[in-house]
Amino acid sequence: MSKKEQVQVGHFIEEYLEKRKEINLIIFLVDIRYSPTQNDKLMYDYIVSSGLPFIIIANKADKIAVTKVDLATKDVQKELNPLLDVLTLPFSSERKIYKDDVWNVVMNYIKNSTL
Repeated sequence: MSKKEQVQVGHFIEEYLEKRKEINLIIFLVDIRYSPTQNDKLMYDYIVSSGLPFIIIANKADKIAVTKVDLATKDVQKELNPLLDVLTLPFSSERKIYKDDVWNVVMNYIKNSTL
């Protein structure tokens, strides 16, 4: 994505989060295989400043060894959320592994929503 497109997407996201009142939960996707990028960190900071509830999903967990998923998830969390106060879960959209944990969290937010 070009810099110009990144700026346009950033404005779209900002406007959406400011105007949309029905948001119960933001799901922030990052790639589990890599340290969070500067853009990931900027987005994380923006989401925090929005005051909306969110979780971090470390996607592409199927691309690393099963024995390394927990450590990689913790690394993502430490990098983005050193206070460790935001739930960070692994996920694989391709193989659907860890999906039950993620869906349980999402459904709890929906069920407990005051909207």
